[in-house]
Amino acid sequence: MLLRNSLLALATLALLATAPASATPIGASAFGASKVVESFEGLVAGPNISLGLGASLLQPGTVSAFAFASGVVLTSPVPNPGVFNKGAFVHNFALATDVTNNWGSNGNVSSAANVPLGSAYMGAFASAGNATIELSFATPQDRVGAYVTGVNGTNVTMRAYNSSGVLLETVSAATVPVATWGTNFIGIERPEQIARVVFSAPDFGLDGLTFENNLLLVPEPSTLSALAMGLVGMWGLAVLGRGPRAAAPARVQKG
Repeated sequence: MLLRNSLLALATLALLATAPASATPIGASAFGASKVVESFEGLVAGPNISLGLGASLLQPGTVSAFAFASGVVLTSPVPNPGVFNKGAFVHNFALATDVTNNWGSNGNVSSAANVPLGSAYMGAFASAGNATIELSFATPQDRVGAYVTGVNGTNVTMRAYNSSGVLLETVSAATVPVATWGTNFIGIERPEQIARVVFSAPDFGLDGLTFENNLLLVPEPSTLSALAMGLVGMWGLAVLGRGPRAAAPARVQKG
């Protein structure tokens, strides 16, 4: 019995050791059919959106938090301090092509052809240090991500927080040329669920903000293999435990 219990414990430990950690950076392919994608389309100047530069660079959240069509909410910096003071902007080429965003050797964003999805993207820049954009969800999400890039030689960071304000995980990616922006995706998946994310970099843009609240995921092949091996091992131990038992010694009847 002691040997059997020891083997069972070892098998359980091996299974736990091969299970994936809760911190899980993910790519765009990790999202399923229930995903929601915010591409920052359709904005025009209004009561809570001011013009930042020209006719195409808009500043959402000039009065209060701003909700986009998908339901995701810009919660910081709010009230928007303005594009030249680390404020978030939406560059909407459906309105005009009068403003060009120059990201050095990574290239320029000067028309909808430079944007991964649709004709608009969200961004921010800082003359020193980092600019940040905080986006929040009314219902916490299981996974969140976006396509990111920015000025050459820098990284874009995304931090994920739960509804209690606890930092769950941080993921970063180097900026890439504008021509490959649509391949540079950063994402996070957490079982604790993500209530808000904060993007930061010196000068950056994000598009295709993708989020999903769906726990039913298909595990990675390596995870399935580890689970299968663990189950087979435990089945073998169960069979071992049902093996033939030694015959009990006969009792001697005394007269």
